[in-house]
Amino acid sequence: MTDASKRYQLRTAVAQDIPHILGLMREMAEFEKLTDIFKATEASLHNSFFGAQPAAHCLVGHTEDEPGLPVAYIMWFHNYSSFLDKRGLYLEDVYIQPAHRGNGLGKMVLKHLARLAIELDCGRFEWTVLDWNQNAIDFYKHHGAEILPEWRIVRVTGDAMRQLAE
Repeated sequence: MTDASKRYQLRTAVAQDIPHILGLMREMAEFEKLTDIFKATEASLHNSFFGAQPAAHCLVGHTEDEPGLPVAYIMWFHNYSSFLDKRGLYLEDVYIQPAHRGNGLGKMVLKHLARLAIELDCGRFEWTVLDWNQNAIDFYKHHGAEILPEWRIVRVTGDAMRQLAE
């Protein structure tokens, strides 16, 4: 394993990164077999990250040799815990291109976000993982994450959301 701090760097995404981020998001959607629900566009991402009311924050990971060519994107936002009475840091996406996995970049991302959560006085740092992605589950457990089997995601979208709203 190489020293990721020497080979890779993380930085806050800028508008010029959006085409690369969109491409990485498409790769992730293909990997997760979710292209049928993929709707993001360059314009929608620009609004989500840089609009009047940004919905999320985005980091990119790149090699030292090519800072303008992201090989990873990390999207996060704040959620809130009423019991802790604190906001949390919720990791929505972390995607690292296959050629850059196993080199320490994933660990670098988790450490960076954990430090950020502490700096921002967050009560917790959390995310979800697909139940079939055993490599990711093992990686997260190895780095101290607890997989919560008693919690299930509840989601309403599309027509079901419109019907519920009526």
